[in-house]
Amino acid sequence: WVAVFLHEGTTADPVEADWVRRFRLASGLPVGGWGVLRTAPRLEAALAQELIGRYGLDFYIADAEVEYELSGVDGQDGRRYARSRRFVQAFRERAPTLPAGVSSYCRADMHDIDWVAWRDGGFVFLPQAYANDFGRAAAPNVCARGALPFFPLASVHPTIGMYPGQLRSPAAAEYVPALVRSGTTGFSVYLAETRMTSEEWRALGQAIAERGIAR
Repeated sequence: WVAVFLHEGTTADPVEADWVRRFRLASGLPVGGWGVLRTAPRLEAALAQELIGRYGLDFYIADAEVEYELSGVDGQDGRRYARSRRFVQAFRERAPTLPAGVSSYCRADMHDIDWVAWRDGGFVFLPQAYANDFGRAAAPNVCARGALPFFPLASVHPTIGMYPGQLRSPAAAEYVPALVRSGTTGFSVYLAETRMTSEEWRALGQAIAERGIAR
């Protein structure tokens, strides 16, 4: 599958009108969308649904981070924590069965977001395994272990960072051993259009076929 960027908070980022149809025809892949959540969960859920319907998308990924975390630089704020449940409820009122995921910090166990609201709302977890930024502390197996208090392993699908990182820029194949150790099945690549040559895709494809990191 591929996910296209849809919105930042309540601001839409339009997709070229005919792109989704043309991509499906060319690739045969499902097309979903993702958006960054800010401070208006019900409005953001409504906007996400509008865009999903407009483009006929197959799934949605919510990127929920600092605005959804109980603790912050200014102390604890229950309004931030409550946003998870408010978004999930509003989203599921409109789309009770649409496949959906939440993308967020690698270590769910170190961030006090209401992960249970997402899990109970039928969202899978896509931890940001950005070893290119944070080294081994954000390896896919570390992310998967941190998610286990909140999500079943079958619902955890790490996202590997392939953009130029703050530390270094590992090849896709360097993520494979940690994906194997994580015990997860299925992963995504961010950004897929960055540094992903044919050789990088082949390395991941070989790992899928031979090591079962996806199916």
